[in-house]
Amino acid sequence: MRWLFGFALLIAMLAFGIGVYHAAGLLRGERPVVHRPNEVSAPPLPGTLYVVQSGAIFRFQHGNFTQITKEEGWMQPAVAPSGGRLVAVRRQTNFSDLYLLTAGGRLVTQLTNNYVPGAAESNHWSFYPRFSPDGATLFYDYDPKSIYNNYEVDLAIYASPADPNARGSVEWTRPNAFTGGDVIPVPLRSGGLLYTKYSIDDSFHVRAQVWVELRPGSPGQALTAPELGCGQPAVSPNEKLIAMVCTRGSNQAAELDVATFDSATLALGSAATLVANQLIAAPAFSPDGRLIAYLAPATPGGQFQLWTVDSSGPPSVRDITTDLGLDSTSAPAWVGGG
Repeated sequence: MRWLFGFALLIAMLAFGIGVYHAAGLLRGERPVVHRPNEVSAPPLPGTLYVVQSGAIFRFQHGNFTQITKEEGWMQPAVAPSGGRLVAVRRQTNFSDLYLLTAGGRLVTQLTNNYVPGAAESNHWSFYPRFSPDGATLFYDYDPKSIYNNYEVDLAIYASPADPNARGSVEWTRPNAFTGGDVIPVPLRSGGLLYTKYSIDDSFHVRAQVWVELRPGSPGQALTAPELGCGQPAVSPNEKLIAMVCTRGSNQAAELDVATFDSATLALGSAATLVANQLIAAPAFSPDGRLIAYLAPATPGGQFQLWTVDSSGPPSVRDITTDLGLDSTSAPAWVGGG
């Protein structure tokens, strides 16, 4: 019996040692390796996509990624309707600005000047730039300072001429105070604007809604109910579908929904869920409207990867990447050609 007890003790010590070894491995960072996009290949997709990782913009064509900017705080690229130019955000520690780039990532000009010498709270932020469908106007988020509190940052959506030699801007939206503001403008061919609006309910919960406005400063109207928690809208090229991310009150997961949209009557149809129970972000339609790209981790707690799903019919989810670490605040910019 004594030898049996000793043998059991030896097995227990061995199991304990293996457990400690694996725990130490986790602490040393022995986890799935995150690759740079230009180190991997992926299933090809039609057209050209621009994505962001570690502050650099990458172009995805024919199954390969090409880095077109340095890792210098770049994020949220958008493509002009002509396909020849990009507008992107370059984020610094206490401010961010918009820049015009060539499709190859070469700097053309700086569009905003949000740095103010002195106190950090005097600086401004610009985010989520989007060209209008005709390419003449640039919509973006900007934080107009409160005259009472410089630390209050509620983003509003502005529009300026896309021509860098032109001047002037128009404030389109009036954000609800202390919500973070109105974000992710999606200009329509009619001249209207889709975006995400936040509000605070009677229980002090912040709720997201897809909102539409037909002209600057108008009251606008909600397209989704606050309890659905829908935001991050993307519109199909023919403007007949809207994709959106809805949380339904969850802080752990979301779903990718799509609904028909009538831009003439501003009517949104019943939503169909394409993907559920993932940490979904940043949907974008393909140039032909048949696919929707989005970002989500492949595993709980993992880095964000590029996925696609059919925009109609039975959902067919496809993981395009598995070992990248894409910026979830930068929606894929997807254009034809390439």
